[in-house]
Amino acid sequence: MEGLESIKAKIKTLEQLLPIIDDFRRQGKKIVFTNGCFDLIHIGHVSYLAQAKLLGDVLIVGLNSDSSVRALKGEERPLIPQEERAMLLASFASVDFIVLFDELTPHRLIEAIKPEIHVKGGDYAEADLPEAPLVRSYGGQVVILPKVEGRSTTELVSRIRSRIAVNQIKLVIGIIPARYASMRFPGKVLAELWGKTIVQHVYERAKQAKTLNDVIVATDDERVRRTVENFGGKCIMTSPEHPSGTDRIAEVASQIECDVVVNIQGDEPLIAPEAIDAAVQPFIDAPFLKMTTLATPIVDESEYTNPNVVKVVVNREGFALYFSRSPLPFFRLQSKMPETPNFFIPPNAPVRPLRHIGLYAYRREFLLQFAKWSPTELERTEGLEQLRALEHGVPIKVIITNYRSIGVDTPEDLERLEKMGKQGSE
Repeated sequence: MEGLESIKAKIKTLEQLLPIIDDFRRQGKKIVFTNGCFDLIHIGHVSYLAQAKLLGDVLIVGLNSDSSVRALKGEERPLIPQEERAMLLASFASVDFIVLFDELTPHRLIEAIKPEIHVKGGDYAEADLPEAPLVRSYGGQVVILPKVEGRSTTELVSRIRSRIAVNQIKLVIGIIPARYASMRFPGKVLAELWGKTIVQHVYERAKQAKTLNDVIVATDDERVRRTVENFGGKCIMTSPEHPSGTDRIAEVASQIECDVVVNIQGDEPLIAPEAIDAAVQPFIDAPFLKMTTLATPIVDESEYTNPNVVKVVVNREGFALYFSRSPLPFFRLQSKMPETPNFFIPPNAPVRPLRHIGLYAYRREFLLQFAKWSPTELERTEGLEQLRALEHGVPIKVIITNYRSIGVDTPEDLERLEKMGKQGSE
């Protein structure tokens, strides 16, 4: 009952809410406000409200009464009663307060609350938003969040009435970009390790992933194609002009039908099938996702300070805040800050630094869009193409795993792996 009471406590009248807002403002908190009918609660609302909360510190949702929903949407519209809608929304971790209103527009609430940010979904444009001039009049900001395809309430109602199922993840394809002309180790994907080529090791381990329906090698070299087909694998030839593996897999993805594409590095012969499954799983659970990747806790300071080890910091919901070759986060001592920073991991660190693992999964439509975008400023600065997605405002879900990737970048790496295999068999 205590949990239920805490949910009910989020539902306030405007009069109850205003002194609470004043107290938050004295603490320097940023107020985010959104409103809507939320007449049928669905996953699109979960995504929308989670993104809205990330824009500030306190998220307030104005909820239309049953009568105003009927006036806006029509008498035939399916409708969950307001009390139940309020309780459902209040149970979301991203929602801090619910305030009820009977009017057709939220003008009275906005005028009283004066939120720093007023949020609406992608069905709207700011120019067509009646409350936009009011928000701007006191210096507030209007933010229009991207529409979650296939997840608007109107579309869902239409699907239900037409008995058309909501699109689910049906086909997931793993694509292994396998370029022969590696600068540090030409032909490494065809180098032999424990009696098989590296690309065959990667292919066979990827085939063990439970979430993949198929695995394809993408290459620009006939030698790679022949090798893959000789061991029974699938291979598609691509342009030799691609600057990255992502561009290569995007070319293949444009030729096939699928829902999700997994970019599996062609130089990791010990890739764990479970790691691939971990990157795919969020797409099954959250239809709004466009991109996922992996990370693992950093175990020593040599990794933390090594620019060849990419670090990632995430928010409380597991989405990437930033990727960098620099040590992240910086652990500040309580004493005076030195002019020359000393990068180290304190024994009582409140958070564990994360090492990024370069395995990505994309919704197919987003991958094709991503490949068309030009490299961005931060991407060029750090040499990390995942920053292109963040600079365009696309959330990247980061799954924490114990998997430690072992890549083959040089002949020395291959020799070390060969010795590991011999030691393991002795």
